[in-house]
Amino acid sequence: MNESPLAFLQKVVANNSAAPLVFIVLAACTWLIGGNLLVAKHYRRVGKSPWSGFKPFAFPFFHFNGREWGILLFLAVLTFAFALTGLLLNVRGGRH
Repeated sequence: MNESPLAFLQKVVANNSAAPLVFIVLAACTWLIGGNLLVAKHYRRVGKSPWSGFKPFAFPFFHFNGREWGILLFLAVLTFAFALTGLLLNVRGGRH
């Protein structure tokens, strides 16, 4: 049961068609890249180094303005839409 992460990833890719995997990767990239860009932009707006967000426990959410909250909400909705699309494609048309 204890398989390596690489073996698990190979099994996931082998057992699924390409379309669901593309949407799951899009979801992950949207959240990770978009979230990091949003935090970097926030720190730039308040006059700090964009790299300030990579310090441990540096959560700037309490100081977000309305636009930043809107962008975060948009990122969350888009991420869930990509993930749900990937899961639905997997359920309807994926290999079992």
